[in-house]
Amino acid sequence: MLEYNFLGIQLLEWIGYAASVLVLVSLTMTSIVKLRWYNLAGAILFSTYGFLIGSLPVGIMNFLIVCANLYNLRKMYKRVEDFKIIEIKENDELLMHFLDFYKKDINGFFPDFTMQKGQLGMFVLRDMAVAGIFIGTLQKQELRIELDYALPQYRDFKVGSYLYKQLSNILHLHDINSVYCDTGANLKYMEKMGFESNLQDGKSIMRKSLKKPS
Repeated sequence: MLEYNFLGIQLLEWIGYAASVLVLVSLTMTSIVKLRWYNLAGAILFSTYGFLIGSLPVGIMNFLIVCANLYNLRKMYKRVEDFKIIEIKENDELLMHFLDFYKKDINGFFPDFTMQKGQLGMFVLRDMAVAGIFIGTLQKQELRIELDYALPQYRDFKVGSYLYKQLSNILHLHDINSVYCDTGANLKYMEKMGFESNLQDGKSIMRKSLKKPS
């Protein structure tokens, strides 16, 4: 099996190349969880490669890296994190610094975003650190989402999941019963957050109805 050749390269060599690529890709991840998963996959292949070529140092070292990744991933998934939402006051200085500091990354996801007077904004804190920001425009009994942004290291859906679970409790104070955004937003993320595709004024949008607080 290991003598199998593809493009003139043996299967054993392909395992080594694949391991190298996975480790390299892991180092480009901004999410620590994703970094650990990709690094784990790369270490498994490198450990296999090392044992197959008879190199015990390579095999054993990468086996230990596999164990370290598994240990840290278990800790990450078992860890209970503290989340909190803080409404943003108008002309908030932290908000201005935040938008300016992350302007380039925000523009990559929300190129048309501009801060307007009277918008409703919220910071999402994760273990007392600002992990994301949510800004919307009030329109009768709906809220149009202008910005739903999480910092790169927190893009594991936890910030969004907490935010949308808590929105009902916050927005009912403003007589808001649904939120929506253009379909140009991140569809995968919006669908995971419970949004559904609708038509409004002939335009396709993503909408989420909010449950009344109990």
